[in-house]
Amino acid sequence: MAIKNRKGIFYTYFAPFKTRQIGLKLDAKTKSEAKQIEAMILRACRTGNYSALDGAGREACIRMYGSKGWELPPELGGMIQSVPRKNLTLWEAVQLFMGYPETKAKSEKALDRYDQAFLNLAEILGKGTALKDLWIPDLKEYQVNRVSKGAAASTVNIELSALSRVFAVMVEMQLVETNPVRLVKRLSTKSNEREVYLSRETVKSIADKCPAWYQRIIWTAYFSGMRKGEILSLSRRQVNLSKRLIYLEPEDTKENRRKRVPIHRELIPILEEAMRTPFLASDKVFLVQDSQGIRTLGIDTVGNPWPRACSALEEAELLKQPFPRFHDLRHTWRTNARRSGIDYQIAESIMGHWFKGKSVNDRYGRISDQELIQAIDKMTFDHGETEIFVTQRNQASSGEKPEHFLNICGHKGVQKRKKTQALS
Repeated sequence: MAIKNRKGIFYTYFAPFKTRQIGLKLDAKTKSEAKQIEAMILRACRTGNYSALDGAGREACIRMYGSKGWELPPELGGMIQSVPRKNLTLWEAVQLFMGYPETKAKSEKALDRYDQAFLNLAEILGKGTALKDLWIPDLKEYQVNRVSKGAAASTVNIELSALSRVFAVMVEMQLVETNPVRLVKRLSTKSNEREVYLSRETVKSIADKCPAWYQRIIWTAYFSGMRKGEILSLSRRQVNLSKRLIYLEPEDTKENRRKRVPIHRELIPILEEAMRTPFLASDKVFLVQDSQGIRTLGIDTVGNPWPRACSALEEAELLKQPFPRFHDLRHTWRTNARRSGIDYQIAESIMGHWFKGKSVNDRYGRISDQELIQAIDKMTFDHGETEIFVTQRNQASSGEKPEHFLNICGHKGVQKRKKTQALS
């Protein structure tokens, strides 16, 4: 038996059943604590009594049984259950993955992303498909299928990354031998690059076609530059209207860093109205309120209003494809910030990009709350007509090169499309 410290993480190498030695990562802060957990697991395994395990010992023991594909003792049952390798389906693997300790420790936002990815994967690959039967051609076919249905290359890449994590965990549990996703080349996102600016009138046209509860989400994105996920997970305790600041914790942001978002004056009444919606079961700022009552936001609920509004405007000949996307509101905020003369570092800190590749001078400089409020008060939100600049790859057999399209929407909804010179 031995305890090893590898970059601050403790591992035990021991033989819990007096057979061959195995390695196991321990959730311990010191070597003495790791030895205590090791001793608890040894005693439990050799006596068959797991009731004396504390939280760290129980978690490690469950992980050990799961990684080896052993059947869990009744005292540890219900968290991870062994599945015979020959019968393991895609959906059974997903359930095992979602119950894995490291997965369960993820943030709610990350788990929601996994849920959506697995639903799309199961729809095409099939819930009952044997995991060991999935191989490179199946995954490449999945890529083609998703893209043909309108999914962005980046979305498909995220979904396959989620599947890769499932395979990785199943390999750890010795339920499959290889991870074929690692052998599949990621789709290039260059062919779907977008440069978008949405006029205030265009945003209002789309918002007017959406239900009132969703309009608040749209205008929050428009006035704050926040990501959709940041907005949907926003709780009331994170919004300080008196200080005019929104506080996001590392688990709430894509960059995993704290962020302060100043509240523009026009956003104050929108947030006040959202937080007046009473719902004791949740402290979320944004809730669905319709004929079915008040409830928390779901993936399908949040995803539908925007495309439906765009389709309605297209039918009224007020909008043409390519349609604006919700995320374009974030790009629009950045453009409005620049055109309003907002300091670059302040704008980037609000968006969350500022932390990436900061210089030494930037890292040791702090932007005060007052500077954030002064910047947002300086910001204006109508700096021209809508422009949607999309690089699209011509998939016709003629072999034509990608082309640029410029989509321009006037304030009155009049829209023109102009094809520009093909890329060399």
